[in-house]
Amino acid sequence: MRTPHSALVLLVVALATACAPAAPRSVAGPPSIEGRITAVERSGDGTGTIRVEANPSERSGSDKAVVRITPSTEIQQGDSARVNFNALSKGLWARVWFVGPVRESYPVQADAGRIEIDPTR
Repeated sequence: MRTPHSALVLLVVALATACAPAAPRSVAGPPSIEGRITAVERSGDGTGTIRVEANPSERSGSDKAVVRITPSTEIQQGDSARVNFNALSKGLWARVWFVGPVRESYPVQADAGRIEIDPTR
């Protein structure tokens, strides 16, 4: 037999589960996009966005993404040294792993879980 108290507990647990953010997708496996950083917008708090284009000379048709850098985004140089958002600049080659939902637009929009920059390319 359920008491009013147990029903309230079940309701609270159900609401907490329904309102919890979805677990981010894994950043393992191949990158979600790889290409040149063609734009950088800083928010001033270590976050912001970058635009990554697989083939910047193509106006449409190639992979392009506007990627949001959050405080939890892991940014590495090719040698695995951790760097911060200030290391990202136009012209660098980047591999980006998305986490969470991808907003299906052109270019796609997503949050970055991990970014690897390759200054040699």
